[in-house]
Amino acid sequence: MGMCRLVLDLPTACPPHDLLDIAATELNERGTRGWTNLELRTTQTTGTALVRRVTFTYWTPATTTLHPQRISYHTLWAHLENTDRTALLNLTAGGTVSLAITRLLTRTAGSSFFVRDPAGDHRLPTSFRIFLHTMAHGRF
Repeated sequence: MGMCRLVLDLPTACPPHDLLDIAATELNERGTRGWTNLELRTTQTTGTALVRRVTFTYWTPATTTLHPQRISYHTLWAHLENTDRTALLNLTAGGTVSLAITRLLTRTAGSSFFVRDPAGDHRLPTSFRIFLHTMAHGRF
């Protein structure tokens, strides 16, 4: 077994039990299997009152090779042009993305930013959709 870390930018208003649920969803969407003992470790500010950086730890079997990476949504957001931000805020609730948005996020955040749906199509991680909702509406 090995201990791993997961860092996500999530709404400040989100209760701790919801944070754990979102982290569990992130692990599952990213293909991390066999994880146990997910714990909320720390929260930090991001420079935006609506969003905080949340660190979790979890245990995985030694044979597991795929682990989520740290993706700072707040930093990604800061590097986008206003037109790109607007396009992201107008995405469907299901997280499906156009080719233009896929190219934008791949260029900005890397190809591992996305998760795949059962059909194999790119989809935004649930945690990023929550981040976008927070930025659009000012709440969780």
